[in-house]
Amino acid sequence: MRGLLDETIVLWAGEMGRTPHTPKVTDTCGRDHHVNGYSNFISGGGFKGGIAFGETDEFGNAVVSQPLDIHDIHATLLHQMGINHEKLTFRHGGRDHRLTDVSGRVIRELLA
Repeated sequence: MRGLLDETIVLWAGEMGRTPHTPKVTDTCGRDHHVNGYSNFISGGGFKGGIAFGETDEFGNAVVSQPLDIHDIHATLLHQMGINHEKLTFRHGGRDHRLTDVSGRVIRELLA
C-alpha cells in the first residue's frame, strides 16, 4: 500500500533442495540434499508478482522445466539494480572476474 516494494527487491534463497519424502537418511543424519533443484523467492523491484517459474520433479530432486543457473539469477538481480553484469568485475589473482562468471543472462520472463 505504501509502495515500499516499488524499488526494493526482497530475495529469499535456500542453500539447496531437501528430500521431502524421507524423514532421515540414517538415525544420525537428516534429510538428503539435492543441489539440482532449489527454490528462491523474489519480490518487489520490478519483478512479476504471483508467478512460479520452473518446476522440479515430483520428489523435488531435479529441475524438469525452465532450468536456471545461479549466474542467471545474479544477472537478473543486477539488471534490476541498474548494473550491467557483464561489466561488473573484481580483481582477484591478477585477473578480472565477474560475479556471473562467463555466463548469466537476464531472465526477462521474471520482470514486470
